[in-house]
Amino acid sequence: MNVSPDPITTQDQASQERDTLLDLFARGLICTTASAVGADHGEPSEEALTKARAVADDYLAAYEEWLVKIAATNAAAGPQ
Repeated sequence: MNVSPDPITTQDQASQERDTLLDLFARGLICTTASAVGADHGEPSEEALTKARAVADDYLAAYEEWLVKIAATNAAAGPQ
């Protein structure tokens, strides 16, 4: 994984960053679940990653909605 201090300026960059976040969230969900049930923390299967990415996508979409609402509220309030 590569972290860049450069701002995201294109839709392709945003899409790539979102995919990276989904992968990280999915792996985190799998590790958390495995830890909770005392299972192995090895490399997750593709099937497990696919299922976890769907859950991560739901969470990320809700977070994005929340950010948009906050931005709209802040814009409507005018300068502070």
